[in-house]
Amino acid sequence: MAIFAMIMSIGFVACSSDDDDNNGGGSITSGKKLVRISSKYETINFTYGEDGKLTRASRNVNGNSEYINLDWSGNTITLTTHARWDENPCTITLDNGKISKATDGEETYKAAYSGNYLSQITGYNINKYTWENGNIVNYKEVSEGNTYNCTYYTDMPNKHSVFDVDALGFDDAILAEYGNLLIMAHPTLFGLNNKNLLKSVTDSEGYTLSYTYELDGDGYPVKITETEKKNQYDSGSPEVYTLTWE
Repeated sequence: MAIFAMIMSIGFVACSSDDDDNNGGGSITSGKKLVRISSKYETINFTYGEDGKLTRASRNVNGNSEYINLDWSGNTITLTTHARWDENPCTITLDNGKISKATDGEETYKAAYSGNYLSQITGYNINKYTWENGNIVNYKEVSEGNTYNCTYYTDMPNKHSVFDVDALGFDDAILAEYGNLLIMAHPTLFGLNNKNLLKSVTDSEGYTLSYTYELDGDGYPVKITETEKKNQYDSGSPEVYTLTWE
């Protein structure tokens, strides 16, 4: 349950416009659409408009449903959360098709880029990203002093980032709960994604999330097994997620 436990932390948001679909990472509406992620205890459904942009994402856990609505307008998007708690709507701004900032009227978080690659998130934490050969090889939480090292399946191209959003700390840019579901639907709102599928992320103390994949005929993941190990002596706790694409 590690991925969706992380979703319950500070959320993330993004937006686009008809003029900003091409952001250096490719059109946000190209390729297959992610319509469902399901596991033993929860299901997440994604709903899109006729233009291919996400309009709603809902999370159902043991019969309890919470969701976000998304209103796209020009270079901004308004994300409204419907849940057990009260939360201000979050407004996201794009610059050249990539997320530049998100605000809920009280705080503002920002994302910076080197070309089309995400280089830094300034929000709840300051995250700095290092890229090599088209993949994020490590990122540092400057304010916390943590470093995360990443490995990849170099023989498996990444057609659509999904769990990278949480595993690589992108949700530290988020001001809305469940806002990172928008980025799971449209990952290129962060510019270029990892070239290859993520294999593992390990922090400075040995905590590791590792991933294995089953792919469809087009190379999209239809089953992801995430294994959480608290240290090198832990045998690991696996969780299986099934993904549906259209």
